[in-house]
Amino acid sequence: MNLSHNKNVDIHIYKNIYFSVCIVLSIIGLIVIYSTTVCKSTPVYNFFLKQIIATIIGLCLCISIARLKHQYFRIITYPLLILTALLLITVLFMPEIKGSRRWIPLPFIGNFQPSELAKFSIVLFTAKFIDKHRSKIVNGKKEFWILVGVVSSFCVLILLQKDIGIPAIIFCVTCTLLFIAGIDIKYLIKLLVIVLPVFIGALVTQPHRVNRIKQFFLDREKSISSYQIKQSIFAISRGKFFGCGLGRGVFKEYYIPEIHTDFIFCTIGEELGFIGSLLIVGAFLSLAYFGSLIAHRLYYTQGGFYGSMLVLGLTLYTVIQAYLNIAVVTKLFLPKGIGLPFVSYGGSSMVVNFITLGTILSVCNTTKK
Repeated sequence: MNLSHNKNVDIHIYKNIYFSVCIVLSIIGLIVIYSTTVCKSTPVYNFFLKQIIATIIGLCLCISIARLKHQYFRIITYPLLILTALLLITVLFMPEIKGSRRWIPLPFIGNFQPSELAKFSIVLFTAKFIDKHRSKIVNGKKEFWILVGVVSSFCVLILLQKDIGIPAIIFCVTCTLLFIAGIDIKYLIKLLVIVLPVFIGALVTQPHRVNRIKQFFLDREKSISSYQIKQSIFAISRGKFFGCGLGRGVFKEYYIPEIHTDFIFCTIGEELGFIGSLLIVGAFLSLAYFGSLIAHRLYYTQGGFYGSMLVLGLTLYTVIQAYLNIAVVTKLFLPKGIGLPFVSYGGSSMVVNFITLGTILSVCNTTKK
């Protein structure tokens, strides 16, 4: 029996399942966004139409990228990293939107969020750099600290946008990739000792973050974030097992502002019930499972270490962000504005999510067996 052929078949099956799950999530997202913005007493069509356009653009990019050889991503890594850095600096001079500077207004397109692109760029860089300098990085040589310095620089730029969620995800994914690469655990501990005080400092130096922490633990009635979380819990509990039905939710009307963004999961809980919520949780669990299987298969193919790191890193970004969002909505984690991948409203996020998906498909299609 040809074991190489079997691995090829396995990867082909896994990537098709991965792709199908992402498509299903995006369709569910469109349906729920329609429900939360159009199926209400004062319907708003703008959000739904914009999300359809972003989904179509993202899907076209995904299909196009999937046809590329994955070596192409090695070539564009550094130019894309420089472009991302410039965009992250540029956004700091943009007008504030909702109290923070995270978006660059683009004509005919809307607002673009560079931090979404940063997640993708940093994975490309980390995978390429580890693949090239693996023996030195795992032994804590200067290449390890160069990698840490570059990733930390991007995290600082995003922190300056008053966003602590994405830097935290970037740090977790980078540490995971280093661990999988075989780095001595003592260097990860050193890194944690350095980085943890920075994150704590970012939390305690911003009054709104301190207030969120207090509100989370003290459960104050009058706080805005505490109010949102409570209403989210009420919405999910109202859905019970089967939900009240699509378009029949009441919490989207007056109780939870902009529910189609970060709190879209509570609408799923209310209108689709425990079954719908379980479907979403299971979908992201399946992405984690099949993404890990793809990365594992690639790890043992000729020249597949780079592809393995790339697939694992991109999968981790999607899954960690998803479960962080669900944890916030269900009051299992501190309040943090972060969307549910492929489901929440957001053009930048949707397009980057599909670019990520296309990259994973590209790696599966072109890695040598």
